[in-house]
Amino acid sequence: MAGKKKSKVVKGKDDFNAGLLVSDRVQLKDVRLVSSKCGQTPEATLGKKTFEINYSTKVEVDKKSGYIIVIAKFHFEASTESKVPGPALFVDADFLLAYKVEDFKGLTQTGFEQFADLNGIYNAWPYWREFVQNTIARMGLSPLSISVFRIVEPPKGKNLKEKTPKEKVTKKASGRI
Repeated sequence: MAGKKKSKVVKGKDDFNAGLLVSDRVQLKDVRLVSSKCGQTPEATLGKKTFEINYSTKVEVDKKSGYIIVIAKFHFEASTESKVPGPALFVDADFLLAYKVEDFKGLTQTGFEQFADLNGIYNAWPYWREFVQNTIARMGLSPLSISVFRIVEPPKGKNLKEKTPKEKVTKKASGRI
């Protein structure tokens, strides 16, 4: 039986390392859509559109039951070249990801938050992509495939916009439809 590969610890990257420690100890047990909302205006069917995807995470730790719960919130918004204010199309979805943890020793709140921000989004992204693609098709609009989630190094010197102390928002993707 092959052992689990351990992540490499990077010196000087305490937040990143804290998230890696959490990542090494979890097993994804469940992914669920817990809420969704969508809408379109008449302009949604006209012309070229640009879109933007934003996401945020929230993490809850229940050491007694041995679970980390990550709520991954996604927002897709498309705008047209028209002068009409606001988005022509939007799709929102929240996914709950439940991770089982056998041993919490040495894990920190910073690590849980780092884990949620990267692994939570990474694990929920395929479900999000499929949800947007099917929702847009059911709305009678042109097909859209959202690209795969790409892990990139965050820009230096820029802080993420805080929504709440434990909920971060990051612009993830933009493009044309």
